[in-house]
Amino acid sequence: MASGAAYPYISRNISLVMKKITYLIAFLILSASLSSCLVSKKKFDEQEALAKRNMAEKRDCNEKLDKANAEIKNLNDQLAKLGTEIEELKNKNLTLNEQRDRLQKANEDATALYDKLKNQYQDLSKTSSKDKEKLSLALAEKEATLDAKEAELKKLSDALKDREKRVHDLEALMSKKDAALNDLKKKITDALTNFTSDELKVTQKDGKVYVSLSDKLLFKSGSFAVDEKGKSAIVKVAEVMNKLTDVTLVVEGHTDNKQDTAAKGEVKNNWDLSSMRAAAVTAIVVSDGKLDPKRVVAEGHGEFTPVESNETADGRSKNRRIELVLSPDLKEIFKILDTATP
Repeated sequence: MASGAAYPYISRNISLVMKKITYLIAFLILSASLSSCLVSKKKFDEQEALAKRNMAEKRDCNEKLDKANAEIKNLNDQLAKLGTEIEELKNKNLTLNEQRDRLQKANEDATALYDKLKNQYQDLSKTSSKDKEKLSLALAEKEATLDAKEAELKKLSDALKDREKRVHDLEALMSKKDAALNDLKKKITDALTNFTSDELKVTQKDGKVYVSLSDKLLFKSGSFAVDEKGKSAIVKVAEVMNKLTDVTLVVEGHTDNKQDTAAKGEVKNNWDLSSMRAAAVTAIVVSDGKLDPKRVVAEGHGEFTPVESNETADGRSKNRRIELVLSPDLKEIFKILDTATP
């Protein structure tokens, strides 16, 4: 009985020992396996970290390259905009001085952009050879653009010098013409000193001398026959003109807006009356004043060029007039203007 009772106890102990041995072996195997796994995991983490760094460096390089390309495109856009502005300057109605100043500013901006692009090129010297080649081509294009703008600036500067010379010549000629016009007015005024201000008036405007003769001095109401006193004034003006071969004469006839009831026969209306009076004065200038007919023109303006209001008697009286318009020859001035650069 003692032996039979002990067997199960020994059997249980052996079973426990075997379980412990099994657990120990399993633990050792598991420990060895875990140790192996830990070594592989460390290498994997190192490789993964290295890959991430490489990817980050690659992204950083790509971002720098994209940024550089964007800056190059922006510079190209700015240069294109400058080119457009310069082209617009050439089409606007500006003086050559303004064009030169603005083109000078555009040239300075282009030079600054060129310098910036050149610095950008140097900063990107460590990029790929393909990028360098593209940037080198872009730099060459900008240099060509800058050269073209400098050539255009020189062309405008030369044109400006030529324009300034023509302006100087024109100013000198205009000064000469003004002096001649003042002298003409003085000679006409001196020749007509025997007439009152109510009979005639000598003025100077728009580069011409105007001798305004009242109808009271020249004509009776509704008539186009010139009175003797008025005739003498006309002849004196013609005598002055005969001494000045570069002056032409326009005889202008003017009326008020009232229809002259005394006008009969050939005179149909105010325009007709003004034309006949201008023609009558012109005939005296040519026949009695001995002025070359090629230098005088007769014009009738009727009531359509008043100098005062026709609402008053005084205004209508001033509107009824003959105006002798003396114009100096401006061919030399027109020749200079015709040679001006548009």
